[in-house]
Amino acid sequence: MAAESARLEPDLPFPPQAYIPGQFPRPEATYKGATAEHSLRYGVDLFHHGYYWEAHEAWESAWNAYGRAGEQADLLKGLIHLAAAGVKARQGSRHGVEVHAGKAVVLLERVREDLGIGSLRSLAQQVQKVRETPSRFLNVSQENVVVVFDFRIELSRG
Repeated sequence: MAAESARLEPDLPFPPQAYIPGQFPRPEATYKGATAEHSLRYGVDLFHHGYYWEAHEAWESAWNAYGRAGEQADLLKGLIHLAAAGVKARQGSRHGVEVHAGKAVVLLERVREDLGIGSLRSLAQQVQKVRETPSRFLNVSQENVVVVFDFRIELSRG
């Protein structure tokens, strides 16, 4: 759905395949970024290109780096739930998309500053649309990598 985008971390390769529980094998390694900012940026790359589980892993690395508390951690946890909604969309779980998108909205709306995300309010509105219309995003294609969301996460810096 989303247009092909320029990479934020072009030196980091995409995984050989996307992990979708119950459909494709789980990768042996998980992503651990050099810095939280690095993990955030790579997660955005992964998300934009349909690697939702892998984006979740990159953002979880950043979330852990921020100590899992505070506004930056809430922002990252919101992105983690958004990525989980992408995984659920690939699994064909309407309920899973709705639940994770709902959790993402609550967290994204809690954050008062952009914290590196351009137009955080716009992103929260897009995620709210996912929560309200989860069936629109379901895609159980046998293709391994599929982009299911029709919006982008824009970074306001770097």
